[in-house]
Amino acid sequence: MIPLFRAAGMLALIALGACSEERHPFDRHLAQLRPVTVAALPDMGWPVGTMLCPMGLYQSEVSDSAPPAERVNAFLKQKQFLGDEGLWSLIVVKPMPEGDAGIEQLFFKRADYDVINDPQRIERDAETVPAGFAPQACVTVEQARLLVTREQRSHRKLIIFGTAQT
Repeated sequence: MIPLFRAAGMLALIALGACSEERHPFDRHLAQLRPVTVAALPDMGWPVGTMLCPMGLYQSEVSDSAPPAERVNAFLKQKQFLGDEGLWSLIVVKPMPEGDAGIEQLFFKRADYDVINDPQRIERDAETVPAGFAPQACVTVEQARLLVTREQRSHRKLIIFGTAQT
């Protein structure tokens, strides 16, 4: 009788595991970072020259000042993408000559952190932005740094993509 209960218990655990969503390795990396730090990106296998453009909650296009903005915004418009309360996304732009070839959009559920890139929101909400760190709307993987700080009013973690002088 005990082996029957063990088998039923194992089946229940397997079923629970199958229902849980597997988090993307990049999302797991971000969740582990602690304030206040500036960290390099983990190796995600993206080729040199790949641009990363984070898009915060409700954001539906990339700032015009970002180098791949025209390509990315055309891609988003074609997809009819509208930002959302519960999701942030990362646009991965691999070095390709034109169009939406090489553009991928990764979606992440809002977690215990928020990704922000709006300069006014950074100035208003970020508790600390260290000297030498420059927030960027889009940044190449080889230059990218992640600033992890706290939101002034709620103490949620904020993650800001940018570059840092070493």
